[in-house]
Amino acid sequence: MLKSTQFDLLRHGEPELKGVYLGHTDSELSEQGVRDSLTAIEHNPGWDLVVSSPLQRCRYIAETVSQRLGLNLLILDQLQEYNFGEWDGQRFEAVYAQQSHLADNFWLDPEANPPPSGELVADFSSRVRAAKTQLLARDEKRILIVTHGGVIRAMVADLLDIKPQYWGRIKVDYAYFTQLRFDADLEHSWPQLISSNVKSPI
Repeated sequence: MLKSTQFDLLRHGEPELKGVYLGHTDSELSEQGVRDSLTAIEHNPGWDLVVSSPLQRCRYIAETVSQRLGLNLLILDQLQEYNFGEWDGQRFEAVYAQQSHLADNFWLDPEANPPPSGELVADFSSRVRAAKTQLLARDEKRILIVTHGGVIRAMVADLLDIKPQYWGRIKVDYAYFTQLRFDADLEHSWPQLISSNVKSPI
């Protein structure tokens, strides 16, 4: 018997904190970010569950849409953004002024060069994959997941087998959707990228 599950991954809107390494730092949405996020969730294409990162820039919108549509809300810690360690919450310019060599190496090859006290990319990928596995074990068919750019890139990269040094090539705008579908039977699975960085879900 074939089982099909669709993820509609929504990146949170513009945060209040901009120009920083925004990982676990818990910034609110800007006024523009709230407006754009609310516009993104105006139409329900068939969601039967809302899932969110616990960080408020995601959770605010997830709580809003779950209440509006009368859907259950599931908060998953595994869907938090990448942890930039000592750089988290610091301005890009400040980090580059003090640690330009480390910053350059991180962006060239994040897997081999994590920030000081930062999360290993392998650990980040592992927890995102664990969240995916947990959600695919559920019975819901179409899930709205409000999360972060890094998490979305990690899911797409896992599906398409893209190495971490190329994740930056995956465009993920604020309050835009990326859609994945997972078809599976008892022996095989067929994951698909349905859309990437679109304003409205298909």
